[in-house]
Amino acid sequence: SRYRLRAMTDATGPGMFDAACTAVGYNFISPEVRAAMKVSLPCLKKEYGFKKMYLWGKLKGMSADYYIATGVFHSLKESEKKYFYCSDGVNWAQMAEPDDATVAACAKIPANAALTGDASFQYTVVKEVPQGEEPPENEDDLVVKLTEDVRAACIVKDIDGTIAMVPVGAITTDPKLGVPIDNTTFGGLSQPASLALTSWELLNGASASHQLVGSLKSKYIASHDLAVLRSLHWPGFTAFATPNTSKWGYCYVGDGQKNADIAFCLP
Repeated sequence: SRYRLRAMTDATGPGMFDAACTAVGYNFISPEVRAAMKVSLPCLKKEYGFKKMYLWGKLKGMSADYYIATGVFHSLKESEKKYFYCSDGVNWAQMAEPDDATVAACAKIPANAALTGDASFQYTVVKEVPQGEEPPENEDDLVVKLTEDVRAACIVKDIDGTIAMVPVGAITTDPKLGVPIDNTTFGGLSQPASLALTSWELLNGASASHQLVGSLKSKYIASHDLAVLRSLHWPGFTAFATPNTSKWGYCYVGDGQKNADIAFCLP
């Protein structure tokens, strides 16, 4: 049977989690958290005045996981969208919006360092002295402390900036406002097209076929009428679409670590 989804995994619409779980390959949301989200996310949507709330996915931690949701005023391509996280499906907190300096500092954290599951956990990194500049007299000036919620925000930003994708034509530009909006005339992709990288684009508009060639595996799940594209570079990232409908989405469920052996996975 077809999923009764709105475009993307609209977390305030019916059937909001089923397609994402099918695309990922297992049910990554407990019944308790799922029930809580059905109440909390519509409230969050109303509080902030979002047009839609989306289920972004889950970052796995050692003691607890971070469920991530996205709120948009126009569409997923907008720069004004907000991210939220929680561990219980009830108590959502807005994620930080890391600047370039914070992202650079976060990159100093060892790539294989697992998330603890404690948002207040602190990482300590040392900044590099820019080439040609003298190091500060006080070495402590090079020390940066980052909490785990900020690290999680950097991971989400990295994934959305490098791998998150939408079907070509699903989002268009509002001629009056000049902002990206959902294309109400988008009728979906055919089954062959939904499995082709040329039919997908990154959130920045770049062609997925140019940026991600060889790093995705496609599959059609006939029992659910769902086309799925899974990333080898970011294990746990999945884009999906129900052919010939406007139902599509993407989701990430993983530990926030890239595949360091990607070169050995490519044909």
